[in-house]
Amino acid sequence: MNRRVFLKTAGAVAGLGAMPGIARAQAKEVKLGYILPVTGPLAFEAQLSLNGLQLAVDEINNAGGVKALGGAKLTLLSGDTQNKVELGNSEAARLIDQGISALIGPFSSLVAYSVRQVTEKNKTPFMLLAAVADNLTEGGLKCVFRMQPNGKAMATLTMNNMFEMAKAANTPIKRVAMMHEDGNFGTTMGNHVEAFAGRLGYSLVQRIPYSLKSPDFTAELSKVKASKPDLLVISGYYGDSRLIAETASKLRIGVHALVGLANAAYSNPKFIADNRELTDQLFDGNYWHNPQSPRAKAVFAAYEQRFSSTMTSHGVQAYMVIHVLKAALERAGSADRDKLRDALARTNLADHILPQDAIKFDDTGENVNATPALLQVQNGKPVVVGPARFAEATPVFPVPRWHG
Repeated sequence: MNRRVFLKTAGAVAGLGAMPGIARAQAKEVKLGYILPVTGPLAFEAQLSLNGLQLAVDEINNAGGVKALGGAKLTLLSGDTQNKVELGNSEAARLIDQGISALIGPFSSLVAYSVRQVTEKNKTPFMLLAAVADNLTEGGLKCVFRMQPNGKAMATLTMNNMFEMAKAANTPIKRVAMMHEDGNFGTTMGNHVEAFAGRLGYSLVQRIPYSLKSPDFTAELSKVKASKPDLLVISGYYGDSRLIAETASKLRIGVHALVGLANAAYSNPKFIADNRELTDQLFDGNYWHNPQSPRAKAVFAAYEQRFSSTMTSHGVQAYMVIHVLKAALERAGSADRDKLRDALARTNLADHILPQDAIKFDDTGENVNATPALLQVQNGKPVVVGPARFAEATPVFPVPRWHG
């Protein structure tokens, strides 16, 4: 027997002898960290995401955990960014030191842009949650993955859906006004709406960035009204978007529709329930679920039973991020960060609740099939009106109540 054959045979025998030890050494838990703004101005939105994370973790653990790891349970470790870059970095580093296999978060694109350097340095898979800025997956990074549509996909596909709908209604859109928060998220969305104007043939008659701390939008919306747009598009968070809609209503803004773009309020069930008249027939292009999916219906029922509220876009994305990670852990057969990263890169997950084909990541970590849904509030509920293959209702357009 030559040395090569001997070593191969000896290694195989040793491996067989070591198998019980390996089984005993398998992790009893897999730590997943999240960083979210659980306190501060975005705490409400963060809680909706956290609900989705916890629902998925409990569902997986109650079904036997990660089978490839001997039934290891998923454990969530928490971090609070308060929507601050420096806290995002320090919380990410702390969780990595505590042995997490992957990091989830952080909601804000500005915070995410900095945190991705921390995860890359530590070779830790980073699953973006809600952050849409395009540049988050740029720069040749290997550990960043984004399941939801990025800014370009969110903006261009939503605007395209609106224009297709307007064409079908024989109500052309020629003039568009845009208001957006002045951070990385809002600026990204504004850039795409502006860049897409030539392709769809509209004029961007107003583009108004604003601070999340602004107490009043009367001056900005008066400018919008004076420019006589057909659409007013708004990319913002919960409180600012609510105030913009309220002020637009008081001013009788005179548009065919108010359209949220990755908006944190306009398809949010709580916002709708608290503002039934104001929200009637608002549009929003956003992450969502596939209303035709039986699994999605079951997930929504479980969420409502547990949290006494309707699942939102934030909860949907958080829920599916956990299931993408669980599927990758099964493929990897390990909680090792490098192996998990490689398994995530091979994702081809058809069993999901999103309005898209299989979840797959390209070389930059973007989900190549990510698609936003076009939603409209009808009868006190956000319903999918586009794309057509996922639609559950016919859109109302133009919306009479917004005309002056």
